[in-house]
Amino acid sequence: MCGIAGSFDLRGNRPPDEEVVAQMTDMLSHRGPDDAGMLVSPPAVLGHRRLSILDLSTAGHQPMSTPDERLWITFNGEIYNFKELTADLEGLGHVFHTTCDTEVLLAAYAQWGADSLKRLNGMFAFAVWDRERQELFCARDRFGVKPMYYTVVDDRFRFASEIKALFVDEAVPRKPNDARVTDFLAFGITDHTSETMFEGIYQLPAGSFLVVGQGRNVPEPTRWYEPAPADLAGTTPVDALRERLVDAVALRLRSDVPVGTTVSGGLDSSAVTAIATMLRRKDGLEPAQTFSSRCDDPRIDEWPYIERVLEMTGAPNTDFYPREEDLLSNLDHVLWHMDEPFHSAAVYGHWKLSTLARASGVTVLLDGQGGDEALAGYEYLLYPGLFYTSLTRGRFGRAIREARFRSSVQGAPLLHSVKEAIKVFLPARIRARRPPAWLRSPSAPPLPDRSLADHHLYGLMTQPLPMYNHQLDRNTMAVALESRNPFLDYRVIECGLAFEPEDHVRQGYTKWTLREAVRSLLPGEVVDRKRKQGFATDESHWMRGRLGELMDDAFSSEQLASRPYFDQAALRAQLEAHRGGENHAAELWRAFIIERWLQLFVDPARLQAPERSAFSPTTSRSARDAVRRLEPMPERSAA
Repeated sequence: MCGIAGSFDLRGNRPPDEEVVAQMTDMLSHRGPDDAGMLVSPPAVLGHRRLSILDLSTAGHQPMSTPDERLWITFNGEIYNFKELTADLEGLGHVFHTTCDTEVLLAAYAQWGADSLKRLNGMFAFAVWDRERQELFCARDRFGVKPMYYTVVDDRFRFASEIKALFVDEAVPRKPNDARVTDFLAFGITDHTSETMFEGIYQLPAGSFLVVGQGRNVPEPTRWYEPAPADLAGTTPVDALRERLVDAVALRLRSDVPVGTTVSGGLDSSAVTAIATMLRRKDGLEPAQTFSSRCDDPRIDEWPYIERVLEMTGAPNTDFYPREEDLLSNLDHVLWHMDEPFHSAAVYGHWKLSTLARASGVTVLLDGQGGDEALAGYEYLLYPGLFYTSLTRGRFGRAIREARFRSSVQGAPLLHSVKEAIKVFLPARIRARRPPAWLRSPSAPPLPDRSLADHHLYGLMTQPLPMYNHQLDRNTMAVALESRNPFLDYRVIECGLAFEPEDHVRQGYTKWTLREAVRSLLPGEVVDRKRKQGFATDESHWMRGRLGELMDDAFSSEQLASRPYFDQAALRAQLEAHRGGENHAAELWRAFIIERWLQLFVDPARLQAPERSAFSPTTSRSARDAVRRLEPMPERSAA
C-alpha cells in the first residue's frame, strides 16, 4: 500500500516538471513513510511513497523497472495472487529477483499488456511508463478499492492517489463542482460519478484504464471489467460462497508485517475474523489482534455481540469509545485526509479505529467492508428489487410472504413494504428522496433500475460502495495502515451476483447464504441477528451539545450566507428543531461538513494542512532523495 503521483507532458517539448511531482509525492508521505522515489524520463515523471508490506527490503523500491528499463511502474495496492502469477510467469521465462508483488505486476503487464488486469486478484491503482512507445498506462482495480485522480492543466496530465496532491501546482483550480456539492447536500453521496467535488478533477472509474500519449487529447477511460454472475453449476450457493470467502481471506492474510482484524459485532466482520482465526490456527498461529468500536448508549453499543465472537474465536481485542471532544479536535484532520466531505461522524469513528490499530503495531487490517454490497444486504436496495423481480416473475405470493417475514423479523411495518413494492414501479422523479428544505437548488439523485439485479449492481458500482471505499482508503492510509476486504474479492461478488432472490433473503433474514456458510464458525446470536447497527457514533446527541454550538456558529455566519447552496434561515430553523427533539442529524451534518470543507480546501489563498495528528506517521525522506533520471530510449532499428 502506497502513494503514487506523476505527470506527463502532452506536448513533449518542455523540461519535465520534476519539482512539482516531488512535492506531489511528498504530499502523500503519510501513505508511505517507509521509502520514497522518483523517475524522471521526459516527457514523464513518476513519484512513489512506499508502505512496506511484502519483501521489506530495499529491493521493493519504486518506481521499479523491467530488466531492460523499458517499462517503469508506480503502484499502490496489493496483488493477492502474486504467488500464483509468479509461477505462471516463470513458466513463460520470467526471472524474479524479489518476493514483492510489484515485480510480479510489472512482469505481468510486460507479458500480457492490458489483458494482465483480468488475471489480477487484488486492489490496485498504478501507472506504467513505456519509454519505447512513449505512453503512460493508468489502471484501477475492479471495484475502485484503491484511488487514482487526474487532471489536465496547461497540456500536462497529472495523477495522484489523493486530490490534495494535485493542488501542489497552484495552476490547478480549487473550485467546487456545484453539481456534486448539491448531490452531497441533498442525498449525502459522493463518488457516484467520475467527477469529484472539485471542478476539472476526475477519478479513474473502477475497473477502467487510461492510455495517455504525446500529441493527443486525454481519451475517455476504457472499461476492462464488468461484473457478471459466476457459474455455480455443480455446487450449492452456500458451498460456493463459503469456498470463495475462505480463499479470499487466506489470500489477504499474506503479509510480512503484523495483521489484525476488525470486529463490529455484525455478521460480515465477525465472519472474516472467524475465518482468519481458523486459517491461522491451521498454520500453527494464534488468532490475530482484533479492534472494535464501542458506544456509551446501550441501545447502539455492539459489545454483547462482539464479546460472543471473541469468546468463540479466542481472539484478543482492543476497543475504544468515540468521544465528542475528540471528534471536534480531529475533525479538520480527518476532513483533510478525506479531500471531500463525508456523510457522517461515523467516518471519524473509523479513523479513530485505524489510529488505534496502527498504534498497536498492526500494519494490515482485514475487515468486513463490502459484505452488504457483495451480497445485497442493504434493505433499501434489496427489498424494492426483490418485490419488483418477484412480481414480474409472477411470484406474487412470495413477495407477500417476504413482506410479512420482514415485518416480523426486521420490525418494518407491513405497510412500509407494500409502499416499497408499489413505489418501485413509479417514475424515478417520484421514487427519489426529498432533499432538505434549506437546499436552494436540489438535484435529482442517481437511481437504480427496478430489478433486484439492477439494485445489486447499483450498490456495487454507483452507491454506496464507491463512497465507502474512498472513506476507508483515506482513514487507513492517513496512519499508514493497509485495509484488506475479503468480501470485495471479485470471485465473492460474482458468486453473489449469481444468487436467486431466495438465496439473498429467506424468512425475513437478509444475507441468508452467508449466514449458512459461516454458521459453524460463529455464535448463533451473531449468525441469526436480526439487525446490525452499523458503525455508530452518537452525533445526533452531540448536535445538542458542543457540536451543535459549532454548527450554530457556522450556520449564522456571513460566510455561509454568501454560499450559493443554503437558505440560511431554513437551515438555522432545522438546527433548532433538532435541538428541540426532532431528528435532522443527517441533513445538518451534511450542511456543516460542506461549510467546513469549503473553509479548508476552497477559501484559503494557499492550501494549508491542519496541525498534524499525534497518530500521523512521520518520515524525513523525500522523493528528491532518490531520483532516477533517464534519457529518451533509443529507437529500435527495423528488423
